[in-house]
This record gives sequence, C-alpha cells and structure tokens, in this order.
Amino acid sequence: MNKSIIPNLFTSANLAFGVIGITLSATGNTFCAAICVLLSLLADGLDGRVARALGVAGPMGRELDSLSDVVGFGVAPAYMLYISDLQGLGWLGYVPLLVFSVLGAFRLARFNIKTDEVHGYFEGLPIPAAGCLAATYVLCGVQVPQFVLFVSMILVGILMVSEVKYPDFKGHSAVRISKIAVALVALVVIGALVYDWHTWAVMIFTGYVLFGLFNTALNIVRK
Repeated sequence: MNKSIIPNLFTSANLAFGVIGITLSATGNTFCAAICVLLSLLADGLDGRVARALGVAGPMGRELDSLSDVVGFGVAPAYMLYISDLQGLGWLGYVPLLVFSVLGAFRLARFNIKTDEVHGYFEGLPIPAAGCLAATYVLCGVQVPQFVLFVSMILVGILMVSEVKYPDFKGHSAVRISKIAVALVALVVIGALVYDWHTWAVMIFTGYVLFGLFNTALNIVRK
C-alpha cells in the first residue's frame, strides 16, 4: 500500500468536514457546523505530522492541504456566520462572506509559494486560526452587533493577507516577542472573561489575533 494514502486521508477528512459544515449551515444547524470547523482543525493538524512520520511529505500533499483548508477554514466558517447572523442584510451580507473566503484563498496561495522560507512565524493570520475564531464565536453563544460582525469578518480577511507576523510555535522565531504585547492581550482576555466567562474559547483565538497586531505594531515603533 502506498503510505502517502494515510496522511491524504486526514487531509481529505479536513475537506469532508468543511463540506459537511456547509451543508449543516444551509439547514440552519450552525452549532454543528462550528464543531465541523474544529474537527477540520484536528484533521489538519494530523495530516502533516503523519506525512513527516511516514517520510511521505511532498508537494502533492501540500497542494491538497491548501485546497482542503480553503473549504474547511475559509468557505465553511464564512458561510456559517452568514447564515447565523448576516443573511438578514440581503446582498450586503455577501460582502464579508466573500472577503473572508477569497482573501483566505489568497493567503494560502501566498503561503505555498513562500513555504521554503524558514522564519519561525506566519506572515498574515493563518486561515485555520481565522476559521476557528468564527467557530468558537458561534459555539460560545455570545452575539455581537451585526455591524461589528460584518466589519470583523472583513478585517480578519485583510489580516490573512497582511504582513502582520504571527508565531507558529514551531521553535525559535525571527520576530521579537514584546512583553508589552503579551500584557495587553492578557488584559483584554481577562476583561472579556470577567464580563462573560462563556467567551473563553473564542478569546483563545481573539488573543492570538490581537497579539500579532500588538506585537507587530510595537516592533515597528521600536525600530
């Protein structure tokens, strides 16, 4: 048996959970659709590790992984948010849906052509983090005003194709970690948890989003 089939099965599971999530959202079951996004994250985290363990990592798996990520972390969560909160806006609701999905695809394309560069960080918000931010927002049950969600989806899309640096947690990073940035994120997260502890899951990913912004801004000022 070709050993590359095994990691490709995990990658395919990422894609499958994305498709299932879309169909669940279409029926109004956004809660289970959000769970599908987290299951996509699990599958996405395993495919590369399994491929490296078996010694079968290669360009085929990388391309399949990106195609799966577009669905699992781009289209599926964006459509989920559209169904849960934005479809009442009419055609305007398509704007954040398309921005989130399309810029997520651009982010993955850019990542693929820069994948040989070793920095110890991600350039732009990783699409799995963006998708899981959307999923945990739905799962926490706390709703923000429609306008805030509208703007937030667009901003997250822009962050994915930005030059904001995010840690990849894979070792030493070329980016300086500012203690002030860590402290600011901690204050925001603690404040949100004091306000409503149900936000704990979404604040994990919100904290990651904010850390990249704060840390990049402080490093620019420092220079």
